[in-house]
This record gives sequence, structure tokens and C-alpha cells, in this order.
Amino acid sequence: MPTYRREPSRLYRFIVGLVKVMAILTGLFALGLSSAYVAMQIAMEKDRVGVPRVVGLDSVAAGQLIREVGLASRVVAEEFSDKISKGRVTNQRPSSGSRAKIGTEVRLFLSRGTDQLEVPNVAGITLAQAQRSLAEAGLSLGPVTVIHSDAHARETIIAQDPRAGAAATRGTTVRLLQSLGPWEEMVTMPDLRGREMVTAINLLRELQVEVRVSFERSVSREGQVVAQDPPPGAHVRVGGQVTITVGD
Repeated sequence: MPTYRREPSRLYRFIVGLVKVMAILTGLFALGLSSAYVAMQIAMEKDRVGVPRVVGLDSVAAGQLIREVGLASRVVAEEFSDKISKGRVTNQRPSSGSRAKIGTEVRLFLSRGTDQLEVPNVAGITLAQAQRSLAEAGLSLGPVTVIHSDAHARETIIAQDPRAGAAATRGTTVRLLQSLGPWEEMVTMPDLRGREMVTAINLLRELQVEVRVSFERSVSREGQVVAQDPPPGAHVRVGGQVTITVGD
């Protein structure tokens, strides 16, 4: 039995043709955009140069190299660096390898050197001297603890933390131990005025202080304490000397 092939309709052929034309136009448009982009990039690159790497160079050499390619340079900040020596470039903006318009400013960051330093020895000196020594080294004075010590003079530094010679970051706080000198037992002076001389002497002997007696003419207070040195309430070292004045 014979088969018959139907011819595409006129509308179908029109649609197929229209799709082909649109595809061609789309391709041409994309090609045009691509060409325009490339042309724009080429035009833009005409006044652009590669940014050189200046990290590690001193500021003078870095500035000269940057100017040679048509860019400008400016030092904007300093920062500590353990790897790059003082006065050399630690960082740059824009970064090396990027492209920048001629005349663009390259911002430079210079090294201040390491922020690690050695802790000075402040043992054996006064607190004021220790504070000055720490400040000159770039460190800060921290809490100061005081104790009595038979081996260290009063007000001198006994020990420190961190220890002398240790590595520390700039600004680190250093704690100190200060001597109050040898320990001495103290007693508080009672008010002896108006007491009989014998009573006052016995009381002072119980407090383990040495008594000196002077006399002053006083008919109304004969035999009584009329004055004392140190005065009532004062602190006296055990074994120290106290003077009482008795009316005579």
C-alpha cells in the first residue's frame, strides 16, 4: 500500500525560518558585544601599568621603583614586624601584580621592627628607678607586692615577673616584689599623761621599750607624767626609746 508524505505547511516553514534568522541575529549581537568588550579592555589598558612588588624594600627604593612605572607612592602607616627589618615596606596597596591607572597612588606600610624585647633587670634598685627603666624599655609597671626582708634594704626591688632577660612583647606588664626592710615589731604608745611616774615606767617596760625620764617643775602635778615623746597613739619599735616628763 503506498504511503504519502505531507508537505510542511506554509506557517511551519515561516516559523522555522524566523527561528533561524533570530539565532543568526543573536549570534551576531553576542559577537558584537564581545568585540566591544575586548575593544574597551584594550582602550582601558592603554593607560594602565602593572604594580611592582616593593615589599621588603626601604621606602626610598620602593618609591623610586613605583615612580619608574608611572605610579605615585605614599607612606601611610607603620606597623610592627618580626620578619621585616625597621624602615622597610611590610605591605602595599594596591598589591603587586595588579594593574593600576597611571598616576595611581600606591600606599606603603613601613616596619617599626619587632615588638619583641628583652626585659631589663630591676632587682636591687628603688621602685622609682625600676619604673623608669621599664618605661625606657617599652614595658609597663604592674602590681607591686611588698614584704619584709632581712636580706634586702627597705624600698628596693627583690624580684620581678617576667624575669630579667626574658623575651616580652612591647607594652607587657611587669610585676614587682618590693622590700619593706627587716621586720620590726611595733607597739602603740598609750596615753601616759597624768599617771604616776612608777606606773608609767612599769607600763612602758611591759611594752618592751626603753624609758628615759626628765623632770619639769610642777607643784600641782608632782610625781605625775606631764608630757611624753612619742605622743599617745604613735607607733614605736620594740626596744625603741620613749621619753616621759615628770612633774617635780
